[in-house]
Order: sequence, then structure tokens, then C-alpha cells
Amino acid sequence: MWRRVLNQVTDNISPEFAAHIHREKIHLLRAQLPFVLIAVIFVATGIAIIFWNVVDAWILVPWVGAQYGLSLLRWWLSKRFDQVDLDDVEARRWGWIFALASGVSGCLWGSTAFLFMLPDNPFYLISLIMIILGMAAGSMPSLSAYLPAYAFYVTPALISLSWSLAGIGDQGYILAILTLVFLGVNLMFARNVHDSLVQSLRLRFENLALVEQLREQKAIAEQANRAKSRFLAAASHDLRQPLHALGLFVDALRGVQDEATRIRLLSQVDVSLDALGKLFNALLDISRLDAGVVEAQVEDFPLARVLEKLEGEFRALAEQKGLKFRLLPCSVVVRSDPLLLERILRNLISNAIRYTEIGRVSVGCRRRVGCVEVQVWDTGYGISDEDVGHVFDEFQQLDNPERDRAKGLGLGLAIVKRLCELLDYPLQVHSRPDKGSVFCIGLPLGRAEAVLERRSGVVLPGMQTAQQLVLVIDDEVDILEGMREILLRWGFVVLVAESLQQAEQVLVAYGRGPDAILADLRLRDHHTGIEAIETLKAIYGTHVPGLILTGDTAPERLQIAGTAGYRVLYKPVKPARLRVALQQLLASRPDDPG
Repeated sequence: MWRRVLNQVTDNISPEFAAHIHREKIHLLRAQLPFVLIAVIFVATGIAIIFWNVVDAWILVPWVGAQYGLSLLRWWLSKRFDQVDLDDVEARRWGWIFALASGVSGCLWGSTAFLFMLPDNPFYLISLIMIILGMAAGSMPSLSAYLPAYAFYVTPALISLSWSLAGIGDQGYILAILTLVFLGVNLMFARNVHDSLVQSLRLRFENLALVEQLREQKAIAEQANRAKSRFLAAASHDLRQPLHALGLFVDALRGVQDEATRIRLLSQVDVSLDALGKLFNALLDISRLDAGVVEAQVEDFPLARVLEKLEGEFRALAEQKGLKFRLLPCSVVVRSDPLLLERILRNLISNAIRYTEIGRVSVGCRRRVGCVEVQVWDTGYGISDEDVGHVFDEFQQLDNPERDRAKGLGLGLAIVKRLCELLDYPLQVHSRPDKGSVFCIGLPLGRAEAVLERRSGVVLPGMQTAQQLVLVIDDEVDILEGMREILLRWGFVVLVAESLQQAEQVLVAYGRGPDAILADLRLRDHHTGIEAIETLKAIYGTHVPGLILTGDTAPERLQIAGTAGYRVLYKPVKPARLRVALQQLLASRPDDPG
């Protein structure tokens, strides 16, 4: 019954808070116990004095001795309790121990209704009734923290008094009924006091939990801000270096007459541009992954197809550093996105070769239950235990504090982590300083029967550029001029515009609609290239294909571009890639319906 009563009180409290509240209630019960024991000894001594001459000593003395002995036992129990590490199990156990001790005390006080009842003497009768009722009411504040303790105490005491009063006649029945009413009222008040205490404790623990949650959120936010500051500082440094070099080379080119010097400086310009492109592409990859616009194209394929391609790519690089590169044969079929998996393994192998000076780099796979684990081993510098948790952070390079670009950008493993999270692949790293490292990725197994022979390459139809009209929309004049020059060189008819309104004007002036539209994502006055393409399609027909170009890396912008249904190229884009994309765009263009 009491379990049901307590459950009603804590129905709306979470299990975690309920456990905390229960432990706190037992602590409060223990804290009030000294006052209870003092009251018991004081009142028991008073009863002995009052009833000394009217009750036989062989009854009174054992009763008082039992009260003293029980009080001593409860005091000893409280000292034992103070030495206990109060977990949930111990809290329940000690709660019932205290409740049973209270029950024994209640039985002792109830026995006075039979041992010391003198119905023919009003003074002793009234004294006894007042003492028992007073102890019942007075113990409520001390024992109601744990309802069973109070109920076990007050119920036998008052029921015994009611039973004894009922035996003294008609007037005794009235007193007996009033005593039972008093019992019910006291239990109700005790329940209310208990509920108020529980709610107070609940608010207290909720406030503490909220404070702790806010503290954790603050710590996370501060950590994120520090990480963002480090990210921006490293990105700023890595961007400024090639830009600074590029400015110097361009300035040095001015007025150069010697052909050999001009070619050498132009090659240095290409190196700086290539460094900028790699950094921008890596930053863009991270932004796209964070924005959730990268979609995995999962299929069943032989893992060896990806591994053999990477072997051809990295064996010469490893041997150039004097390293042994070993690829263990692997015949399993996996289910994954081959391009994303290739990107993951490429970054891991590149990282292993970069940080290994002597020894070897090995790539192999091991079958596990329901999956295959691809492992990339190296005999490089290794990673200390305190640094293992940071190897997947952006711009994290444990041996490159000077930010030497020759040692990489520090973004490869950050991209690996995000790609593994996208594909839901477990990623582990084990390492020992000066011994080497191993990175492990778990891949789901595929079905061998689902593997189809595929052509090694896709042959695109030839691009017929003659009379093909390409419209370029961008709010940067320099980009428009550059796009015009390269598209003209490829044989296209080119129209350029800085806005949708200007695009409509140049198309009206030319006299027909475009065969393809290349538009920047973000235009002036908060317009987008998507809006421009959609508007022109409404005018010239839905068959007009569109391609979005953007240099924006904001996640929300990338989400817009990725969900619009248009192919997206990210600036800076190499001319060869732009030409392939435009070729595919025109090849996918349906015939003009009319």
C-alpha cells in the first residue's frame, strides 16, 4: 500500500530525480532522529514520574527501560548509517530499517493505552490521552519526510489508544472514534507535508541539473569558440601564404622580357593557385559535409577496385620517399559509395605516407562479423594517448606548428571523420609514439551476385559548340569577363549579365533563348542564381538546363544549392572541370519541344 502511495507522489518525477529525492528523504529522516530520541526519552521519563505511584513498578520500569533501550539502538543505527555510502539500494534498505524502528516505538507508545489506562481517574486518563496524541502530532514534522516511518509509528499508537478507549464504556466509544479521526487527519497532513517536501526537492534537483546543463553548454560553447578561433587562424594563415606569394610573382612578372624568367614565374603562379585551390576545395568539402548536402550513392562493388586504383596512385609516391608500400589482396564485395570510400582511403593513405619517414605503409582488410574492416598501417611518428582524440580536428597537425604547406593542410582526417559519420562507418585509430599508427574503418558487406560489370570510363558525346548560346549570370564583372573569354575560346556564343533583369534584356536583344545558363548562387539584392534560372525557364521553356556556380561555404547556402535540383560547381573551378560539366549539361538537354 505504501509503495502505491509513494508512487502516486513521484509519478511525474524522472527516475533519476526520484532516486536522488529518495536518498535525500532518508538523509532528512536521519538528521531529525536526534530530536525524536530526545523527545522520546524526555516524555518517557515524564510518564514514569506521573504514573510512579499508580502503576506497578514491575510494569513501569520495564516499559521505561524498553524506551531507553530502543532509543539507544536507534542512535547506534544512526551512527552506522553515517558510515554507509548511500546508493539507491542502501537508501531503500535504510529507509525500511528506520521505518521498522519507528514502528517498534509506536507499538511501545500504544502499549501505554493498556498498561497505564486508569479510566476511573480523569487526571491520569486525560494525561495519558494527551501524551499519546501529542507524541503522534509532534512526530509528524520529523518523520513525514519518509511516510512509512511516520505511518509505522502513529498507526499502532493511535489504534491501540482507540481500542483501549472503546473498552471503557459509552463515552469511551466517542473518544475512540475521535482518536481514529485524529489518526486519519494526521496521516493526511503527513501526506501533504511529504508531498510539499518532494516537490521542493524536485525543484531543487531540477535547478541543480539545469545549472549543470548550462555549465556544460557554456563549456561546449567556449570550446567551440576556441576551436572556431583556431580554425579561422589556421585557415587565415594558410590562405594568406599563397596569396602573398601570388602577389609577389604577379608583380615580378610586370615588365619581364626574358622568356625563361617569365615561364619560371608563371609556373610559380600555377603552384600558388594550385595551393589555393586545394585549400578552398578542402574547406568546401567540410562545409558541404557539415551542411548535409553530400548524398551517398551506395552500391555493391568489389573493394579491390578501389584499393587497386589507390595502389597505382600512391605506390610511386611512397617509393619516392624510400618507403615500402604494401597492398594486401582483398576479394570481398562491399556496399558503399565508391567515390566517398575512395576519398576516405585516399586521405588516410596520404596521411600515412606524409607522416612516415622510414619503414612501410600497408593497406589490407580483415573480415569481421557482418562487415569487413579496412586497415591502413604505417611505421611513422605515432600519436600519444592525449593527442589521439584531436587527430580528427580541423587544421590539426601534431608535428607542424609552423603550418608548412608541404606537410599538408590538416584537413584530411577531419574530412575522413565527417565522411565516416555520413556513411555510418565505425572509425578507430590505434597508435604508439615512435612505433606507428593504424586507422580502421568498418564497411558493410555487399552481395557478390549484385555486382555488375561496368565500363571503366564514361564516353561523353562530343560537344557541338557552334551556335550554342550560353548565358552567364554573375555580379562580379571580372568573373564575367573571364567566363566570356574561356567560353568564346571553346567556340560558344556567349551572353553575360550581372542580374536577372540584365539577363532578360540581353536575351531580348539577341532574339532567342539560351541553350544553357551558368549562374552564380548569390546575386545582388538578396537574389539567387536559382531564382534567375527558374524565371528564365518560365520564359524560354523548361528544357533550358542550368548550372549553379558558387564560392559560398555557408552551410545554409549549400543546403539551398544542394536541394534545388541543379548541379553545383564550387569556385574556384578548373576550366577542364567546367568544360566537362558544361558538356554533360548540354548532352542532357532534351530536344526543344517547339
